[in-house]
Amino acid sequence: MNPLTAQSAHLNTPKAIALLSGGLDSALAAALVKSWGIEVIGLHLTSPFGCETHAEKVAKELNISLITQAKGEAFIDLVSAPTYGYGSQMNPCVDCRIYMFQIAEKIMNEQKADFIVTGEVVGQRPLSQNKANIQLIERKSPLERLVVRPLSGGNLPPTLAEEKGWILRSCLLKISGRGRTEQLALAKQLGISAFSSPGGGCLLTETAFSDRLKDFFSHPTYANSEEKESQAQMLRLGRHFRIHSHLKVIVARTDSENAELLSHWEQSGAQLIEPVNYRGPIAVSLGTPCKEDKTTVAKLLSKYGRKNDEGPFLTRFKSHSSTLQPQEDELISTTEKLAESIIENWRIGIT
Repeated sequence: MNPLTAQSAHLNTPKAIALLSGGLDSALAAALVKSWGIEVIGLHLTSPFGCETHAEKVAKELNISLITQAKGEAFIDLVSAPTYGYGSQMNPCVDCRIYMFQIAEKIMNEQKADFIVTGEVVGQRPLSQNKANIQLIERKSPLERLVVRPLSGGNLPPTLAEEKGWILRSCLLKISGRGRTEQLALAKQLGISAFSSPGGGCLLTETAFSDRLKDFFSHPTYANSEEKESQAQMLRLGRHFRIHSHLKVIVARTDSENAELLSHWEQSGAQLIEPVNYRGPIAVSLGTPCKEDKTTVAKLLSKYGRKNDEGPFLTRFKSHSSTLQPQEDELISTTEKLAESIIENWRIGIT
């Protein structure tokens, strides 16, 4: 039977919650289920680490509603100590999938939906998408037999949606492995183009980001949940330098990163560091810098700055106050710049 033209056998239209990452596979899975006459609501779970996504574009192209929900602080804690371990980097894929299914089950019940849809393909991800772990994840989540995988369901045991007659097994595809040739051809056939590049992936699988994440967990500088989540958002931004165990500095690389650091610094409990009489990026410092540390940080920031005259570089340190009494800014004057070898020794997660 043609999976693009088959209709649901359900007398009353069933409803599905489709997990949408913004990538190719989840877009195809949602599109297929919708084409079978099933009502589809998209669910996008945002990462506290601030990954970019095309989920809204995909939902708009598919003409489905989209629910967006944050994974939140609990996900940060999960990443720090996963039950089922990591992949090649700081990617706890099995724990992550169980956690996502727990959230999806809650949304499914709130929306009075019948099952969940994912774009998983057997064999595509070595840790979370092999047959054994797919079944493990379902058993450990509240969604056993309630997850429909249109792209590779023909390779897996029947689901409740098939037993109920909502979905015909003959419509489920049998895609497997890491290639994307079949998916790209199907996207062309369905007229889907809004997805993110299939070559992209999770930040937690990247070596540089994982190095920063390890440092984040090894040297906590947050006092509350808001500061923790805000500092997690800044891990993907800028150049990171571990000056010593109690002090880290993030220096922006672009105007957009300047803007993002400005939007996070107060919530993160950081100090804001700005050029005064020279052109250059801003920075934030996390920790408890002493006067000597501030001089060092000012020299670091001036390394990335430019000025026309020969005079000293003036750098402003601004602290956020949680009280009604504002904190006074502090100006640091420096004339020397740090040696490149010193800076490289501090660098975390080279990008």
